[in-house]
Amino acid sequence: MPQEKPPVSKEALVFILGTLLLTVFGSAAVMFYLGSFTDAKVQKAIAPSYKIAYLMHIGPYSDIKPALEQVAEKLTKAGIKTETACALLLDDSNVPENKRRAKVGYLVNQNTYVPDPLEVEELPQREILLATFDGGALMGSYKSYEAMREWAKYNGYTLSLPALEIYHPNGIKEYQLSIQRKQ
Repeated sequence: MPQEKPPVSKEALVFILGTLLLTVFGSAAVMFYLGSFTDAKVQKAIAPSYKIAYLMHIGPYSDIKPALEQVAEKLTKAGIKTETACALLLDDSNVPENKRRAKVGYLVNQNTYVPDPLEVEELPQREILLATFDGGALMGSYKSYEAMREWAKYNGYTLSLPALEIYHPNGIKEYQLSIQRKQ
């Protein structure tokens, strides 16, 4: 004779439903925070000149944080304020990840003396395509570079490296590529 299964208690149903809702809303909150529901805003602009205090990084661009921390430590030790982090990405996806080069550091004022062993890169004013994104850096780079490729293709421009990524203290990320009108 088959045995009857005992009914599920109200407490168990509430627990299961609560766990399901927490999982769904928690996942949505994380996706929202990372910028999954945000689009990059793209515009043609004239970038100002920049001075970057940096260290060279070779390897995946997703692993630049230790270099940023080293630059911040050296600048802080020299009494230089570290507000706006940045990375000058020199290679594209055709270069193997473990060989990609980036100059990783902070924007500093033009008249700031940068101590050794940090290096300095000065970027002149130039015409760029600028994408801004409010969300996670990985999602931002994916969405921003894709949006810039589409904009350039549609508007008859070519994009060129290096790419400058600026990580503002307020969470906004800027992605910049030099542009030229196609001949």
